[in-house]
Amino acid sequence: MKTWTLKERRRTLTEDDRHELQKLHERISASAWRATYHVQPVTGLMNDPNGFSWFGGKWHLFYQWFPFGAVHGLKHWYHVESDDLVSWENKGLFMKPDLLYDNCGCYSGSAYTEDGTTYFAYTGNNKDVFNQRHPYQVLSWIDENGKAEKLDHPLIPHPDGYTEHVRDPKLFRHEGKYYILLGAQDQEEHGKFLLYSSDELKQGWKMEGELKVRGYDHFGFMVECPDLEKIGDDWVLLFSPQGLEQEGEHFANKYNNVYFVGKMDFDNLEFIPNGPFAELDRGFDFYAAQCAAQDRYDDAGVLCAWMGCGDYSYPATDEEDWSGLQTLPRELSIKDGKLLQKPARSLEKIRGRKLFEAKDGSIVSDTMHGLMPRTAVIRLDDPESESIQLNLFAHSRWNGLAISYDKFRRRLTVDRGDFINQCNEEYGTSRTIALENGLSSLEIYVDRSSAEIFVNDGEYVLTMRIFPTAQENLIRMGGKNIDLVIYEALPVTEDTFVI
Repeated sequence: MKTWTLKERRRTLTEDDRHELQKLHERISASAWRATYHVQPVTGLMNDPNGFSWFGGKWHLFYQWFPFGAVHGLKHWYHVESDDLVSWENKGLFMKPDLLYDNCGCYSGSAYTEDGTTYFAYTGNNKDVFNQRHPYQVLSWIDENGKAEKLDHPLIPHPDGYTEHVRDPKLFRHEGKYYILLGAQDQEEHGKFLLYSSDELKQGWKMEGELKVRGYDHFGFMVECPDLEKIGDDWVLLFSPQGLEQEGEHFANKYNNVYFVGKMDFDNLEFIPNGPFAELDRGFDFYAAQCAAQDRYDDAGVLCAWMGCGDYSYPATDEEDWSGLQTLPRELSIKDGKLLQKPARSLEKIRGRKLFEAKDGSIVSDTMHGLMPRTAVIRLDDPESESIQLNLFAHSRWNGLAISYDKFRRRLTVDRGDFINQCNEEYGTSRTIALENGLSSLEIYVDRSSAEIFVNDGEYVLTMRIFPTAQENLIRMGGKNIDLVIYEALPVTEDTFVI
């Protein structure tokens, strides 16, 4: 693995870099781990989704991007767009650090559209000559050429009483007033939320104070990527707290992504949850989730997240000089006070021909003959056996990705610890979920180096990176009376070089 110098990490993309990056893209596009229906970096490293939104008749997603390799260097924003949340087109560089206020990176932010113009509030990461960080909240918008035009001064300077860790503005409007919600760390190193308001987008921002969550004083040592989404009559507060202690089978990752469902009291700066916070995703690799600013669906929110986590490494792709995927877009709804997450409705388009089908435990058709396809959509409904076992990408006696359900204990377990290529083992190789009402369905999306498992039509989701080798190519299935269908997954997102 290459050792990166500080100078190399602080490199900003220029037109002169095109040839170098084209060669890099040609090399990584041959990787066995490149996705066929997920958003992935054109080169280098991607992390947080930014500016996820619907405007101009298309879905737009921007992601944190270091163009030159699989390392967290100077962050740019890269732009992809889609008609349907399924097929994504690379549009190229959208924003790079070129102000004093973002001289060490354009960090994460959100989108807001008004009167035909889409605005972005993001954190400018400034560092002085002593390498001291100074975060600023900056406004930009899309100019007539589709590129970022920036306000030449910060919307919000650094607030007193908080450390250098204040970032990730969520920009929105409510009852005629503009708001920005920020993640922060106070001087006692506690994770907090800060709420700002203004009557105008480009000026007049003032700090309302800390947004309190009833029943809680703070969240770990830092709050990142806060988001507020209104779904029906309920509000959802999503965020990525750092420093949560593991509690049994919960919060096992280095950093976690969680949510509350409840009510938002803007007058008293208080979020009133209807229960404890819960993990957005129970898998291994999920962070920095962001809801789209959109009016396309009036009955659901739409969410995307980074299929990764800060301080994690993925040697299989890191050694090829690229890293990161975005999750599939998910539709959010609330049922009985609980957040449900389903694959975006348009994702049915990626289902191709049936490769395998079983009804009541009997095979109806089979073109796979025990071989696991590199990409697939797997659907299991109404299992009635005492136990179910799926082994994806198994090899000889090795289990590959082992998915099992114990009917009597009502526990679903996913284990990736038997792969040849491992990653981040120090945080465990298995995850278990206790299913209060048992297992009614599984829908599994496999895309070469990832798997997303939707349990009980969105009651839980488990997201993970996996890196099966060529010899890990078998599938095993066990369980009585199951209805199981495996579809080929169509390659709907082209791996094109656009800078």
